[in-house]
Amino acid sequence: TATAAAAATPGLVVPQRPLPSNHHRRKALLVGINYSSSHAPLKGCVNDLWNLQCLLRHTLQYADDQLRLLIDTVDGRPQKPDRIPTKANIQAGLRWLVGGAQPGDSLLFVFCGYGAQHPRTPSSDQYEGYLVPVDYAADLPADFFDRVNRPSSDNSTVESRAKAAAGGQGYRLLPMLEVADHIAQLPAMCRMSVMMDCCYALIPGVGPGASHPATFSKVPRGQVDYSKLRDFISRPRFLELPELPVQHTPAHIPTNPSPKCWLHGFSGCKIEEWAAEFPIEGTVQGAFSWAFLKALARGHFHCGLYQFQRVLTEMLTDLRAHFRGVEQTPVVQLSQAANMQDVVL
Repeated sequence: TATAAAAATPGLVVPQRPLPSNHHRRKALLVGINYSSSHAPLKGCVNDLWNLQCLLRHTLQYADDQLRLLIDTVDGRPQKPDRIPTKANIQAGLRWLVGGAQPGDSLLFVFCGYGAQHPRTPSSDQYEGYLVPVDYAADLPADFFDRVNRPSSDNSTVESRAKAAAGGQGYRLLPMLEVADHIAQLPAMCRMSVMMDCCYALIPGVGPGASHPATFSKVPRGQVDYSKLRDFISRPRFLELPELPVQHTPAHIPTNPSPKCWLHGFSGCKIEEWAAEFPIEGTVQGAFSWAFLKALARGHFHCGLYQFQRVLTEMLTDLRAHFRGVEQTPVVQLSQAANMQDVVL
């Protein structure tokens, strides 16, 4: 529940900051997906969203109509159709977020769930990063993953079995390039913050240093048995999908976006690493989401990017001493208009 989630992150319930002068020009889209009915469920993403909503509503005092939440579980009750985190609803949410944006607006996009990698085009050795909606397999047969992962007696490969089972269909994935394309539409002097607690979630065309490329070499993950991960204390937030001979990124989306806005991007890990979730302070949470909120609280919800990144990195480093396998480095991406002296959120 929201109350339980608030309790998981102390200090976020009572208002901590006075309203900014542009408080009526703020909007936030929050997406949290546990994939509870899939072959690879997570447990902490909706908890992350409740904690972040608590921060926005109670500490930063966002109004109800300034927030749009897309989550796949609400205390076991059915979610409203337009608030389920499907690909179409996330795309609609992004259009709502950036639509009509003006200089001086302050926007926020949060995604907690799976990230995925997939070849940019069939048989390519270059991969793209994708956010994984809850309906990622909706166009595939219901037994698709069972058929693909079933031991084979004819020495067929996972890819050949996936191609045969998919029948020419693909996944419903949201390309990072599409997210970057929305951001690139924002005007100068508009503030955009993006926080993603998943893997492969770096914004193409944005630093640090040289701009992050739209494609990368495949990150080897080995064979992942998600049925066994259900009972693990720690779970990775990457979804390894059998490769299909389908191009998931529309050809019209530019591959070299260049944002004009004041962009702060926060990602849970580098491309080659993996973001983790596990029990922290009595409830399953994303390590990055937990550290993100704790770092804000330590800075009294008003801290510069340089200090924030340092504290964030320290907290994740401390977690390594308690949880084996936690090897994630937070990444801060800035557009040319932004700098490390800016205030977070």
